[in-house]
Amino acid sequence: MQFTDSDIQIFQAFAKVAQRTASFSDITIKAIADEVGISRQAMYQSHFRNTDELLTSLYYYVDQDIQDEIKAVVTERAGSPSIIHHLVYAVLPLIYDKRGFFQILYSDKINSTWNGFMEDRYSDLLLPLFQDRLHMGVVVPATVQSKVIIHEFIGLVSIWMNQTDPVLPEAFAPILIYALNNSASTMINN
Repeated sequence: MQFTDSDIQIFQAFAKVAQRTASFSDITIKAIADEVGISRQAMYQSHFRNTDELLTSLYYYVDQDIQDEIKAVVTERAGSPSIIHHLVYAVLPLIYDKRGFFQILYSDKINSTWNGFMEDRYSDLLLPLFQDRLHMGVVVPATVQSKVIIHEFIGLVSIWMNQTDPVLPEAFAPILIYALNNSASTMINN
Protein backbone atom coordinates (compact mmCIF):
# COMPACT_ATOMS: atom_id res chain seq x y z
CA MET A 1 0.00 0.00 0.00
CA GLN A 2 1.36 3.41 -0.93
CA PHE A 3 0.74 6.43 1.28
CA THR A 4 1.03 10.03 0.15
CA ASP A 5 2.45 12.92 2.12
CA SER A 6 -1.15 14.07 2.58
CA ASP A 7 -2.11 10.70 4.08
CA ILE A 8 0.79 10.92 6.53
CA GLN A 9 -0.20 14.48 7.45
CA ILE A 10 -3.73 13.26 8.14
CA PHE A 11 -2.42 10.36 10.26
CA GLN A 12 -0.34 12.84 12.28
CA ALA A 13 -3.38 15.08 12.72
CA PHE A 14 -5.42 12.05 13.81
CA ALA A 15 -2.78 11.28 16.47
CA LYS A 16 -2.85 14.88 17.74
CA VAL A 17 -6.64 14.90 17.93
CA ALA A 18 -6.63 11.47 19.61
CA GLN A 19 -4.25 12.76 22.29
CA ARG A 20 -6.68 15.57 23.12
CA THR A 21 -9.87 13.50 23.23
CA ALA A 22 -11.31 11.17 25.83
CA SER A 23 -12.21 8.32 23.48
CA PHE A 24 -12.22 7.20 19.87
CA SER A 25 -15.88 8.17 19.51
CA ASP A 26 -14.87 11.79 20.24
CA ILE A 27 -12.52 11.90 17.22
CA THR A 28 -14.23 13.47 14.22
CA ILE A 29 -13.28 13.97 10.60
CA LYS A 30 -13.94 17.69 11.13
CA ALA A 31 -11.46 17.89 14.01
CA ILE A 32 -8.83 16.06 11.95
CA ALA A 33 -9.50 18.26 8.90
CA ASP A 34 -9.18 21.37 11.07
CA GLU A 35 -5.85 20.09 12.42
CA VAL A 36 -4.58 19.50 8.86
CA GLY A 37 -5.96 22.81 7.63
CA ILE A 38 -8.36 21.47 5.01
CA SER A 39 -12.13 21.43 4.82
CA ARG A 40 -14.20 18.55 6.12
CA GLN A 41 -15.60 18.13 2.60
CA ALA A 42 -12.06 17.78 1.20
CA MET A 43 -11.39 15.02 3.75
CA TYR A 44 -14.54 13.16 2.74
CA GLN A 45 -14.01 13.60 -1.01
CA SER A 46 -10.27 13.11 -1.37
CA HIS A 47 -9.12 11.15 1.63
CA PHE A 48 -11.24 9.29 4.19
CA ARG A 49 -15.00 8.98 4.49
CA ASN A 50 -14.95 8.32 8.23
CA THR A 51 -12.65 7.75 11.18
CA ASP A 52 -12.93 3.95 10.93
CA GLU A 53 -11.59 4.05 7.37
CA LEU A 54 -8.81 6.39 8.48
CA LEU A 55 -7.91 4.12 11.40
CA THR A 56 -7.73 1.05 9.14
CA SER A 57 -5.41 2.92 6.76
CA LEU A 58 -3.30 3.99 9.74
CA TYR A 59 -2.95 0.32 10.72
CA TYR A 60 -1.49 -0.49 7.31
CA TYR A 61 0.75 2.57 7.39
CA VAL A 62 2.35 1.83 10.75
CA ASP A 63 2.67 -1.86 9.96
CA GLN A 64 3.96 -1.90 6.37
CA ASP A 65 7.70 -1.70 7.09
CA ILE A 66 7.32 -4.02 10.07
CA GLN A 67 5.60 -6.70 8.03
CA ASP A 68 8.24 -6.46 5.29
CA GLU A 69 10.99 -6.88 7.89
CA ILE A 70 9.28 -9.83 9.57
CA LYS A 71 8.79 -11.54 6.20
CA ALA A 72 12.49 -11.15 5.49
CA VAL A 73 13.57 -12.49 8.89
CA VAL A 74 11.14 -15.44 8.72
CA THR A 75 12.36 -16.31 5.22
CA GLU A 76 16.06 -15.99 6.09
CA ARG A 77 16.01 -17.45 9.61
CA ALA A 78 13.25 -20.07 9.68
CA GLY A 79 14.47 -22.90 11.89
CA SER A 80 17.18 -20.80 13.48
CA PRO A 81 17.29 -20.94 17.28
CA SER A 82 17.99 -17.19 17.29
CA ILE A 83 14.93 -16.18 15.25
CA ILE A 84 13.31 -14.35 18.19
CA HIS A 85 16.49 -12.34 18.71
CA HIS A 86 16.56 -11.37 15.01
CA LEU A 87 12.85 -10.52 14.93
CA VAL A 88 13.09 -8.33 18.03
CA TYR A 89 16.15 -6.41 16.88
CA ALA A 90 14.69 -5.94 13.39
CA VAL A 91 11.22 -4.83 14.48
CA LEU A 92 11.65 -2.74 17.65
CA PRO A 93 13.43 0.19 15.92
CA LEU A 94 10.60 0.34 13.37
CA ILE A 95 8.00 0.43 16.14
CA TYR A 96 9.99 3.06 18.01
CA ASP A 97 10.22 5.26 14.91
CA LYS A 98 6.41 5.40 14.76
CA ARG A 99 5.89 5.34 18.52
CA GLY A 100 3.54 8.34 18.45
CA PHE A 101 1.09 6.28 16.43
CA PHE A 102 1.68 3.10 18.43
CA GLN A 103 1.08 4.95 21.69
CA ILE A 104 -2.34 5.93 20.33
CA LEU A 105 -3.10 2.42 19.00
CA TYR A 106 -2.15 0.80 22.31
CA SER A 107 -3.88 3.38 24.51
CA ASP A 108 -7.05 2.79 26.48
CA LYS A 109 -8.48 5.75 24.63
CA ILE A 110 -8.82 3.86 21.38
CA ASN A 111 -10.58 0.57 21.82
CA SER A 112 -9.63 -0.46 18.35
CA THR A 113 -9.44 -3.61 16.35
CA TRP A 114 -5.63 -3.40 16.34
CA ASN A 115 -5.09 -6.80 17.98
CA GLY A 116 -7.38 -8.52 15.49
CA PHE A 117 -5.64 -6.73 12.63
CA MET A 118 -2.25 -7.93 13.88
CA GLU A 119 -3.49 -11.49 14.36
CA ASP A 120 -4.92 -11.55 10.83
CA ARG A 121 -1.73 -10.09 9.33
CA TYR A 122 0.73 -12.35 11.11
CA SER A 123 -0.91 -15.72 11.82
CA ASP A 124 -0.20 -17.16 8.37
CA LEU A 125 3.14 -15.39 8.07
CA LEU A 126 4.48 -16.94 11.28
CA LEU A 127 2.79 -20.33 10.85
CA PRO A 128 5.80 -21.97 9.09
CA LEU A 129 7.80 -21.43 12.30
CA PHE A 130 5.49 -23.77 14.23
CA GLN A 131 4.33 -27.36 14.08
CA ASP A 132 1.53 -29.14 15.88
CA ARG A 133 2.80 -30.38 19.25
CA LEU A 134 1.53 -33.08 21.55
CA HIS A 135 1.24 -31.86 25.16
CA MET A 136 -0.36 -33.90 27.96
CA GLY A 137 -2.10 -36.09 25.38
CA VAL A 138 -3.60 -33.13 23.52
CA VAL A 139 -2.48 -31.72 20.19
CA VAL A 140 -1.68 -28.02 20.39
CA PRO A 141 -2.15 -26.80 16.79
CA ALA A 142 0.53 -24.69 15.14
CA THR A 143 -2.13 -22.02 14.49
CA VAL A 144 -2.79 -21.69 18.22
CA GLN A 145 0.93 -21.42 18.98
CA SER A 146 1.32 -18.73 16.33
CA LYS A 147 -1.56 -16.69 17.75
CA VAL A 148 -0.22 -17.02 21.30
CA ILE A 149 3.13 -15.57 20.19
CA ILE A 150 1.41 -12.74 18.32
CA HIS A 151 -0.69 -11.81 21.35
CA GLU A 152 2.26 -12.11 23.71
CA PHE A 153 4.30 -9.82 21.46
CA ILE A 154 1.42 -7.33 21.19
CA GLY A 155 0.97 -7.32 24.96
CA LEU A 156 4.65 -6.69 25.65
CA VAL A 157 4.91 -3.95 23.04
CA SER A 158 1.77 -2.40 24.53
CA ILE A 159 3.47 -2.23 27.93
CA TRP A 160 6.48 -0.56 26.29
CA MET A 161 4.41 1.91 24.26
CA ASN A 162 2.20 2.85 27.21
CA GLN A 163 5.19 4.22 29.11
CA THR A 164 5.23 8.01 29.20
CA ASP A 165 8.68 8.00 27.63
CA PRO A 166 9.40 4.55 26.15
CA VAL A 167 13.00 3.39 26.54
CA LEU A 168 15.07 2.99 23.40
CA PRO A 169 14.61 -0.25 21.42
CA GLU A 170 18.03 -1.57 22.43
CA ALA A 171 17.06 -1.20 26.11
CA PHE A 172 13.68 -2.88 25.66
CA ALA A 173 14.92 -5.70 23.39
CA PRO A 174 16.46 -7.85 26.18
CA ILE A 175 13.24 -7.58 28.19
CA LEU A 176 11.15 -8.64 25.21
CA ILE A 177 13.52 -11.50 24.34
CA TYR A 178 13.47 -12.73 27.95
CA ALA A 179 9.66 -12.66 28.07
CA LEU A 180 9.26 -14.38 24.70
CA ASN A 181 11.81 -17.07 25.55
CA ASN A 182 10.37 -17.92 28.98
CA SER A 183 6.97 -19.24 29.94
CA ALA A 184 4.85 -17.59 32.59
CA SER A 185 5.51 -20.50 34.97
CA THR A 186 9.27 -20.12 34.46
CA MET A 187 9.10 -16.40 35.27
CA ILE A 188 6.88 -16.98 38.32
CA ASN A 189 8.92 -19.86 39.73
CA ASN A 190 12.37 -18.32 39.24
